[in-house]
Amino acid sequence: MCDDMARSPDLTDRDPRRKMWNFLSPIALFASKGNKNGKNELVPVAIQMDYKPDSAVYTPEDDGNWMLAKLNVQITDLGYAQIVEHLAKIHYLMEPFCVILKRTFSSQHPLHQILKFHCREITVPNTFGTPKLVDEAQFMDLLFAHGNTGTTRLLKDSHKVATWEVTNLKEEVKVCSHTILLSLVSSNRAVTWNLHNNIANFFFRYYKDDRAVQEDKELEAFLNELSLNGTGENGGIGRIQKFPARIDSKEELCDVVTRIISHLSLQHTACNYLLTDYAVYIPNLPTKLYNDTRVKEGEFSVYRLPNRFTSAIEASFSNSLASFRFDSLFDYGDSLEDSKAANIINNHYSYLMRVVQPKLQERNEKRKDKDDLTYPYFIPRWIPNGVQT
Repeated sequence: MCDDMARSPDLTDRDPRRKMWNFLSPIALFASKGNKNGKNELVPVAIQMDYKPDSAVYTPEDDGNWMLAKLNVQITDLGYAQIVEHLAKIHYLMEPFCVILKRTFSSQHPLHQILKFHCREITVPNTFGTPKLVDEAQFMDLLFAHGNTGTTRLLKDSHKVATWEVTNLKEEVKVCSHTILLSLVSSNRAVTWNLHNNIANFFFRYYKDDRAVQEDKELEAFLNELSLNGTGENGGIGRIQKFPARIDSKEELCDVVTRIISHLSLQHTACNYLLTDYAVYIPNLPTKLYNDTRVKEGEFSVYRLPNRFTSAIEASFSNSLASFRFDSLFDYGDSLEDSKAANIINNHYSYLMRVVQPKLQERNEKRKDKDDLTYPYFIPRWIPNGVQT
């Protein structure tokens, strides 16, 4: 999706000694290698600078060019991840679910009772945040060589892949090697596994059998409006590709709701909150690279990195997106009117905090002791219910 991206003017650096690189579409090759702890780890062994066959290829033996090659991959990964995986596949994909929730369910419906906490204010960042990202002279235009024009192209091209299927985490992992998705599943399965059980316990209280699901007219309207295949006056207005226009069983209902909540909370956490650790430190994850007359060809220098102005914008961008959490996953049990339903949610929240969280913290401590990277983003108290940022 990043092949042949158009180049936009550099709006933040007009130093005549510096020339901004194009936004490229590199190919990185990793190998499995044993480490000092006796375990295998993925290590980068070669990077092709662009997708074209005649593009330069560098390895760890290429000194400065190897550093530049790694940073080139970082730039493309950040741009792609924020526009496609984060904005298109989460924010824009999930907004119809939350808008149509209010259109089709009464406030007393059990689906509305819990999903409203996961949908809370999704339209705010989508409505007010998007113009700050995707518009002339805004974040994408200021930070990336592809600018606003390239961002618009990425959003348009990502529409065909931003379908209901991306919420199926197990299937996504089978076909996608994106680092964020792999980390999400391999590091913190406990949160995901228990989510479905909690949803099942909650909804089985209200739906005694499959017939109860089939006869729920509000649920029927919700599904029909969301699905691209919906029929009737309001059918299909949500335009969610590959989403069922009807479901006929309790298990299907639990699967749908689990995937909605998981995508709004877990998947968004995995795509968003890493920014504060990885993108705020500009030498680790810059948004531009430069040829500079003060640096010899093939050498790495700080003069290759964005200037102070660009770096300040990137730090502001990253902190704005990933520094704020307004709640914790399933912390709303006491707000439910049905006391038995409240007990189900509260028990699961307690389980996350008292059982899952200590296990994940212990695992991270062990990783840190071995000088391995930790994955703190799925510590339950740090997982918000939704996508407020």
